[in-house]
Amino acid sequence: MIHGVPVFPTAFPNRFVLGYPDKNIRTAMDVPTDRVFFELLCHGSWPDTNGKTYAVPFVTASLRGEPIDAQKLFDIIVTRREYRLGQPVRLLMCWVGYGPDSLAQQLADLLGTVVLAANERILAATFEPINGGVWLTFTPRCWK
Repeated sequence: MIHGVPVFPTAFPNRFVLGYPDKNIRTAMDVPTDRVFFELLCHGSWPDTNGKTYAVPFVTASLRGEPIDAQKLFDIIVTRREYRLGQPVRLLMCWVGYGPDSLAQQLADLLGTVVLAANERILAATFEPINGGVWLTFTPRCWK
């Protein structure tokens, strides 16, 4: 557990669930994976008034969500022995690819690798974005 977030394995060695799974997360756990990616699965937040989105794992068994930012997500990823430095990451979360400074973009900058994320809600059973959403690829921006 890092930053108070439990991390659970799935049937796929490259996919992990952040927080306690609810019905939707349990459904998504069994959707086939693309083993190129290191995958994290949890809920994502609707953009706030500043356009920011967050990963929102359920950090208690009573399913209380706790927003986590890119730095905390980075810390969780790099401490997993299954993650290979430079490995592309796929965030299986709603909304985290929304906006120019999205959670996915911030994570790509921190990891120095490609991050794939949806800019809308995704269906748990297929990972297909809905409401006109798409999967976007985020590459690290140049260091300032």
